Amino acid sequence: MARILRQTTVVRDGMHNGFTDLQYWQGAYWVSYRKGAGHVSMDARAVVSVSHDRCRFTEIATARVRGDVRDPKLLPIVDDRMAMFFPSWTEGAGTIESDGAKHLKPLQQYLTFTANGHDWEVPQPILDPNLWLWRVRLHGGRYYGLIQNLAAPWVGDGRPHQLDLAVSDDLLTWTTIARIGDGLNESDIHWHDGGEAWIVSRSVTGPGSVFAAAQPPYADWETMDMAPVVNAPIMIEHEGGLYVAGRSLPSSEGIADAPYGGASLSIWQVERGALHPVLRVPAYGDCSYPGLIRDPEGRICLSYYSQHAYYLGVCAYPDSTQMPDDVYFAEIEL
Repeated sequence: MARILRQTTVVRDGMHNGFTDLQYWQGAYWVSYRKGAGHVSMDARAVVSVSHDRCRFTEIATARVRGDVRDPKLLPIVDDRMAMFFPSWTEGAGTIESDGAKHLKPLQQYLTFTANGHDWEVPQPILDPNLWLWRVRLHGGRYYGLIQNLAAPWVGDGRPHQLDLAVSDDLLTWTTIARIGDGLNESDIHWHDGGEAWIVSRSVTGPGSVFAAAQPPYADWETMDMAPVVNAPIMIEHEGGLYVAGRSLPSSEGIADAPYGGASLSIWQVERGALHPVLRVPAYGDCSYPGLIRDPEGRICLSYYSQHAYYLGVCAYPDSTQMPDDVYFAEIEL
C-alpha cells in the first residue's frame, strides 16, 4: 500500500515558494523552486536548497533575470556539472495587441550551469521567444525537451498552447522534431525498453489530461484523453510499474473526503491511456508541481509546495490574497 513515510519542510519564510524540482547529485538532495511575493510577481527568482540528511535544507543559491521567473528545473549532467533551466515573463505575464491580433507577452527561456551547486554561471537565453522548455530527459545519448509553444496568436479567447518535442546534444541548441498536439502544455516523457515513448500532459482545453505515445523516430504521436486532472506531471518507473505525480483536482474524481474543493497532489499508476490512483498527498491551496526521484538507496523522494499549513491554522498569514506558500520534501512508499 502506498504511503508517506516521512516529510520535512524545505522552506517556510513568508514568501510564495513553489513550482519545485528535485535531484540527487554529488551525494546530496537538491530542491529548486521559484520564490516571489506571490504566484505571479516581478520580483521572482530561482532558488536552490540542499540537504545531506533529508531532514534539514539550506538555501544556498539563487538565479535572477529580468521579469517573472517561473518553474526552475535541475538536470545533473556529470559528477561535476549540473544544469538549471527556467523561463521568465520578461515584461510580466499577460497579453499584448499586435497587428490586430492578441499575443502573450514575451517569455524567454534561460539556462545556467554549476560545478558545485553553490556557484552558478550567468543564465544565458536559449530558444526563440515564447518557447517554454518544460521538461528535459536524456535518452539514447541525446536530450529530449518538451516545449510549450506559446508563440502563435490567440484563436478567439483561447491561449496558443501547443506541445512540441525537440532534441539537443548540448542543451543550448534545440531542433523540433514533432508537434505532439494542440491544447497541451506541462508534460513528461518516459521510454519503454522497446523504444516506445509515453507522454502524460496537462490539457488546457478539456477537464482532464492527455496520454500520448509514439515509436521511434517520435515524429507521429497518438493521443488519448484521460479523466483525471494532472497538472505539472512527472513520471518515475519503480519495480516494474510506471507512476506519475502532479497537481490533481479531487472533486473532479469524486473524492468526497477532500477537505477543500480546490487543487491537491496525487500519484497515479500509468497504463496506456489510463491512470489509476495510488496516493493522495495532503497538499492544498496553491500547491503541487512536484519533483520525483529514486535515490541510490532506492528511496522514492518527492518535492512539492502547499498552503495546507495556513488553511489548517498551523501558521498565520496576513490576509487571504497574500497567503505564503511552503516547499516540502517527503519520502514515500509505492
